[in-house]
Parts: sequence; C-alpha cells; structure tokens
Amino acid sequence: MNTKEQKRNLFKAALQAGAARDYAIFKSRRQFKHDRSEKKAYKPGSIGLSIVSAAIKKEYGSVLSRKERKQLAKQSGTPFQAFNAQVG
Repeated sequence: MNTKEQKRNLFKAALQAGAARDYAIFKSRRQFKHDRSEKKAYKPGSIGLSIVSAAIKKEYGSVLSRKERKQLAKQSGTPFQAFNAQVG
C-alpha cells in the first residue's frame, strides 16, 4: 500500500468514527414515550363557574363570549364592558 491510499483509508475511518459517535449521541439523547396518564379526563364545566364567568352571567343572564358581548354593546350603543380576572 502506498501512503496516498493509506491516508485515504485513514480519512474514511475517521469520518465513519465521527458519524458513529454522532449517531450514538443522537440515540442516547432521544426522548421516550410517556406512559398514559391515569388521571380522569377533564370535562368542561365540571369545576364550576369562574369569577369572570359568574360576573358575565350576572350581567347578561347567561355566559356569552367576548364576540357576542361586543356585538350586543355595538347594537345597543353602550360601551363594551371588559371582564378581567382579579389578580392577587
């Protein structure tokens, strides 16, 4: 074997070693699938009314979306009342 061929073979081996190392790192850092949760699924409305939805229900008689409340305010000519959660 001449030196040129040896260098080429060494270069191939180095590339393969680097690729093998990268593949091993990739495999070692993968995320595994999570086990299925044993908690019961949440059903909307099962917790009860929030403070904001209770205030909206008191004002309008039923829980309306923001879009519906904006349309009502526009039709009646009254300013839109925003209901915000109380922080603190």
